[in-house]
Amino acid sequence: MRRSLALLLIALLMTSTTLAGCLEGSEDNNDQTSVVQTTLVSLEGASTSDCANGGTLIHSGLDADGDGTLSTSEITFTQAVCDGAAGADGSSGADGADGSDGADGSNGADGADGSDGADGSNGADGADGSNGVDGADGADATGCADRALHDSQYSTIVDCGSSLTFRHHDSSMLTWVEIGSFQASPEGCDMGEDECEGYAEIVTYDAASNTAFYVNAVDSSVDMISLDDPHAPSHIQTIDVSSYGEPNSIAISNGVVAMAVANGSDDMANGHILTYSTAGVFLNAFEAGVLPDMVTFTHSGDYILSANEGQPNDDYDVDPEGSMTVVEVATGTVTQVNFTSFNDQRAALIDAGVRLYANPGSSTVAQDLEPEYIAVSTDDSTAYIAFQENNAFGIFDLEDMELDSIVALGTKDYSQGCYDLSDRDGGVEFTCGQPVSSMYMPDAIALFNSGGNDYIVTANEGDGREYEGEPGYTDEGRGNDLTLNATYWSERGYDAAAQTELLLDENLGRLKVSIADGDHDGDGEHEEIVGYGARSMTIWDANGELVFDTGDQISHLTQTYGEYINGYTASRNDDKGAEPEGVTTGSYDGTDYAFLGLERAGGVMVYDLTNPSRAMFDQYITFPNHVSPEGLTFVDASDSPTNQPLLLVANEVSGTIAIISPVHQSVPSHAPGDDQPCLASDTGAHLAVDCGNQLNVMGDSDVHWTLVGQYDSGLGEGASEISAYDAGSHRSFVVNAVTGSIDILDMSNPTDPYLLHRLSITNGEPNSVDVHNGLVAVAVAGVGEEGSGMSKQDAGHVMFFDTDGNMVSTVIAGALPDMLTFTPDGAGVLVANEGEPNDDYTIDPEGTLTYVDLSGGDAAALSQANVTQINFNAFESQLTTLTQSGVRIFGPNANLSEDLEPEYIAMSPDGTHAMVVLQENNAFAKVDLSSLSVTSIVSMGMKDYSLGMYDFSDRDDGVNLQSYNNIFGMPMPDAISSYTVGGQTYYVTANEGDARDYDGYSEEVRLDDLDLDDTVFPNEADLLLDENLGRLKTTTTCGDTDGDGDLDFICSYGTRSFSIWDSNGALVWDSGDSISALMVSHGEYINGYTQSRNDDKGAEPEGVVVGEAFGKTYAFVGLERAGGILVYDVSDPTAPVFDQYIYLPDHVSPEGLDFISAADSPNGAAMLVVAHEVSGTVAILQPLV
Repeated sequence: MRRSLALLLIALLMTSTTLAGCLEGSEDNNDQTSVVQTTLVSLEGASTSDCANGGTLIHSGLDADGDGTLSTSEITFTQAVCDGAAGADGSSGADGADGSDGADGSNGADGADGSDGADGSNGADGADGSNGVDGADGADATGCADRALHDSQYSTIVDCGSSLTFRHHDSSMLTWVEIGSFQASPEGCDMGEDECEGYAEIVTYDAASNTAFYVNAVDSSVDMISLDDPHAPSHIQTIDVSSYGEPNSIAISNGVVAMAVANGSDDMANGHILTYSTAGVFLNAFEAGVLPDMVTFTHSGDYILSANEGQPNDDYDVDPEGSMTVVEVATGTVTQVNFTSFNDQRAALIDAGVRLYANPGSSTVAQDLEPEYIAVSTDDSTAYIAFQENNAFGIFDLEDMELDSIVALGTKDYSQGCYDLSDRDGGVEFTCGQPVSSMYMPDAIALFNSGGNDYIVTANEGDGREYEGEPGYTDEGRGNDLTLNATYWSERGYDAAAQTELLLDENLGRLKVSIADGDHDGDGEHEEIVGYGARSMTIWDANGELVFDTGDQISHLTQTYGEYINGYTASRNDDKGAEPEGVTTGSYDGTDYAFLGLERAGGVMVYDLTNPSRAMFDQYITFPNHVSPEGLTFVDASDSPTNQPLLLVANEVSGTIAIISPVHQSVPSHAPGDDQPCLASDTGAHLAVDCGNQLNVMGDSDVHWTLVGQYDSGLGEGASEISAYDAGSHRSFVVNAVTGSIDILDMSNPTDPYLLHRLSITNGEPNSVDVHNGLVAVAVAGVGEEGSGMSKQDAGHVMFFDTDGNMVSTVIAGALPDMLTFTPDGAGVLVANEGEPNDDYTIDPEGTLTYVDLSGGDAAALSQANVTQINFNAFESQLTTLTQSGVRIFGPNANLSEDLEPEYIAMSPDGTHAMVVLQENNAFAKVDLSSLSVTSIVSMGMKDYSLGMYDFSDRDDGVNLQSYNNIFGMPMPDAISSYTVGGQTYYVTANEGDARDYDGYSEEVRLDDLDLDDTVFPNEADLLLDENLGRLKTTTTCGDTDGDGDLDFICSYGTRSFSIWDSNGALVWDSGDSISALMVSHGEYINGYTQSRNDDKGAEPEGVVVGEAFGKTYAFVGLERAGGILVYDVSDPTAPVFDQYIYLPDHVSPEGLDFISAADSPNGAAMLVVAHEVSGTVAILQPLV
């Protein structure tokens, strides 16, 4: 049922995406009329006959002839909005009495303000537009996202939230993604303290019961989990084997579970093979050799094979023989197979390349051989044994039960490729032709058959012997521990200076090498530098002859892209690199695949084995929540509960199991009119959708916000900034700064919005728009010259229109009305008048709020008597207190009221209060809407960047997340939104940050322009380098606590986060460094955000809106520079949950976000309407469940 539903959802999503269309290639996109009608609004200074004390004369009408000007015949509405008369001066006080001089009389009281001028008459209301037809409901869908990197070799990343799959451009049409996971380690364990390690090491699967079994080395148990639903595995049972010892390996065949268990009381004594039923019932215990390390069945299930490693003790005075144990399942017959027949072949084996150097003179060949892993031939006649430390294969005859031969694997010549073999070379520095021979030394091996021939696949991890007891033994050293044979190396072209340079730390000096190999004549001087592991996967034929090796491909993939597809860095280059450890093979859709686990890189490589001599890299899967894959098991589609193959990956360090399955890759179409299929897949707790024109990176969500419609103004930057939606007319009103207009879009069909009407304002700049029950309010700032009475520093206006664009009325606001909003009940409008200074900083008007009372119900009858101007004068006496609390009051020669700059407003849902953002002041102002007064001003404080990981430089050659002390961010939000939980109001802010930067005054500098306190910052010179903090944008107004001219702490703009605050402005929750981490992890391929903004304000959260859907409350946060939209479930304000990140390639710089509930939506599904400033576009998103 679930698969059938998924197919239906994919089809529906493809249909909805086709309807959404594409921006490119269409000149008249969304324009359903040949000529868009425009209403012109003209503002001019009023004459004395219109306004005795000055004011603004407003004309409005339809631009019938389309010439962009309003002729007398076109004017249908005129209003004079007049200033009040100035109050008269008070009379002088009376003279004092004669005699001694009396005191001067006090000034008389000020005269009363003059009455307001009469309002102009209103024009007639235009008729309401008819409702559009309801659009169809959006379809459900699930899926994974893919974006092209446009790289010459590796072209695509598929992101499914919990897994990232890195695909080759020639990859199959399958993408392997995580669909489920199971945490075996304790909840909340700390991987940094090794608290999670060892709880899940090896995993296997029983098809009959849909049960996975995994080895828990910490608790000496084998645990069982149900995979009836692989998206949500559940624990069934724990099998405690601690009475026998520590389990190392597990295998299943025909209902029998076999476990390799080392001796728990004496690790130099024989261990056991334990058998259980798949129901967890004990069956038998068979004695094995010393340290049974790996167990497997023959394909028939007739025999159990155990590789008994027989490692020595730490003192190296006891060295048990390595051996194999064979158990016949039907009879319980046990055969112990040793390798003593090779004891007399020691010299010949060494000459052939088999490593038998350990404890020379004391250990025999049988003692020195250490079986690590077993793979069985397709016909069950032969077992291939990996002798890891011996760098060899053993070929074992299963009919005669004896070891036929030992085959040396040889060494890999690194001079044939390009590798980084140092952790001290300043990063990733690939060097070609390095004179190193490295031993393959595989850990896991697997087998597959191609063309009737068996092949062995090896994960070439490498492993040295290091025993630290007395006397102990080690063959490990560093490159700079070697003494090179000067003559030999000189003949190879390395003179004395070159030999010295070769062994520097930044070259081969730090490389882990074998001191037991490479000295050909035993004189203590090395003719060869020999390393551990081949940093590769290799394919061998049935005779142990090399057929194929991946060369340096794994190194290049994991290091070139390692900064964002996994946690692997250059710190492992001196050791064994990415460390391939686990490997398994499997077949699907007629193709054989190898799955290679990289212990240190943390992911799984997938190779197509169709041609064993030329295996093709298919894709690389990495998991943010799973660390160090060790055991891999492939589950055939015929054995899977989903009828799709599964890959089970046990991750040692995280103690988790990842469940992976393939999805079919679609090629998105970008041609107008073509179907645009979506790559879709049900991935359980983590879902993703790629529809070509949209990419969602999914968190913990079953709801996908997907692009259903879009509008392109065609005017570019500034043509789409703020939007507001009217449910009655199904129209959105969009601020267009390019044309100085409000663009009215028909949204009756969300998949096909179009420009219906344009409301153009001349001599005024519309900054904000809101709508309530058919009444449209627009905040308009002045644009005239200084002294004209209509400049930005003069009083602006609030204009009211109906939804057809007909003017209703206008009132006077404060200086630079920047944002307005209706009260929840529509009884009033509150306006934030920013009151910015002029560019010379010679005029700095007061920042204020304007309240327009609409409770009378007739907006056409509004006059200035309905307007209350709310200022901050009452707080002037609190200047010192507020400044000390953290409120930023710093403009030159400005008092508090002039310095405060209201930016944005959120109403409490009950309509009793408003919270106003004072962005440049880094503060809130709380407004009582009953008394229409400011009741408090509250500092937002600062964010301590030492509590997270950030990159503050655009000159550090990549992404370098670090934690810094004594650096703080000021939230300084742009937008704010509100919601209620449990009767309490909370406010959500997008903490963009903003500096004052004018010709006459600027606070903004780079950190390297300032002096740091030497005591607080003893590493000042290093910190001020461009690649560290030197380029960070900071301020001259903050950080010098003792007034000595240097900074005692560093302040920066914004906090690269969004925050939740309570009704009094106290911080409840902050997103920390999660936005930075998300952009770094995914930014190279899901958006245009790069490190070029790191020195400024990072991703720059700017817009925010809160809305309810599906019983949850969501916050939508627009990232201006990253270009996408974050979605968080904020139902619990103290613990929001990342839901998804939406990136729209054709839409740049989201600014205004408008949430429309399902009840108000034209098609019954909630809508998120996003105005994008730089692209001049509007995106419409709706949820798919």
